[in-house]
Amino acid sequence: MKILAAGINIRHIACSAARAGHSVIAADCFCDLDLQDCSLETVLLERTCGPGDLNSLIKRFSPDAVVLGSGLEDAQVEGCRVLNNPPDAAFRVSDKLWLSRWLEKRGYPAIATRDRAQGTTYPAVVKPRRGAGGSGCRLVLREEDLCLEDGMIVQDFVEGRPASVSVIGAGGRARAVSANEQLIGEAWTGAEGFRYCGNITPLEPACPGMAEMAEEIVADLGLWGSNGVDFLLTDGGPVVVEVNPRFQGSLDAIELSTGQNVFEAHRLAFEGLLPERPQPLTVAGRAIIYAVRDLVIGEDLRSGDRTDIPRPGSRIERGDPVLSVLAAGKSRGEVIAGLKEKTAGICEILGNRSIKSRFHQEKKR
Repeated sequence: MKILAAGINIRHIACSAARAGHSVIAADCFCDLDLQDCSLETVLLERTCGPGDLNSLIKRFSPDAVVLGSGLEDAQVEGCRVLNNPPDAAFRVSDKLWLSRWLEKRGYPAIATRDRAQGTTYPAVVKPRRGAGGSGCRLVLREEDLCLEDGMIVQDFVEGRPASVSVIGAGGRARAVSANEQLIGEAWTGAEGFRYCGNITPLEPACPGMAEMAEEIVADLGLWGSNGVDFLLTDGGPVVVEVNPRFQGSLDAIELSTGQNVFEAHRLAFEGLLPERPQPLTVAGRAIIYAVRDLVIGEDLRSGDRTDIPRPGSRIERGDPVLSVLAAGKSRGEVIAGLKEKTAGICEILGNRSIKSRFHQEKKR
């Protein structure tokens, strides 16, 4: 099939589709080197891209199907088959306030969420009502520090280990394909606060019942294709954080760990076919490296264990992602060590000395 993949960053989707044997036209806001390598053609989008840009691309390339990534997942598409959740469903599920009320009504363990200060207990977490990757989230310790701007919500702060389940849905049926550890705010990646910075697959130790709960949620929501359910693993069991009605950043680690092609499982779901739950073949991980100062990429950084590779000459501002590294091994510890070593190597090349310092400090502990 000729696939048009479009969104803010769709490298993981496009490369998975190419590995499945499809011809890919890729349109995103980065056009990374590895995206160019796996695609027939790439188109650089503006951050403000919308349905009009998407429909123009469909007329230009005449794809067999369109797959939408973050930023465009609820766009209305004309004149082409769309392998995504219906726009109204994607829009609704991405609303964290709506989802919290839906989860509570159906008896799933979820975090108390409000769009007003009244009833808030402290500490609390303020985050965008719509958003992903932990961007814009902050911890509030006292009532006098709480300020809810438009588009923000407040949630109870819940202690727990971040995790996720990747689920393939078929409109009322669902199959979990992987449970994953989430890496959040890891200093050795340059991330801060609640920023998402990667995954380890599979989750070790496993959390009984979590994958089944994620399947129930995706099926109850009537979602299609690849979706993610984020959890916090607490002393009282798994608590749902949010549902992502789109491909997740865990895709690389899942494919490296299981050998299963996530895009093909996603595509077949729209034909009513669900995959068997794969068994992990190895432990695998992806870590996103963030810039701790403004950078200009001066060389081609392509390598077999790197993804999301920026073009030489790219300007990357402090706090933005630079690229990702991949590692595989026999255990979580081996994978984390591999990711840290590769991160340190990238920082050596880029002169991202603050991350190097954090890495060496952690290594001494």
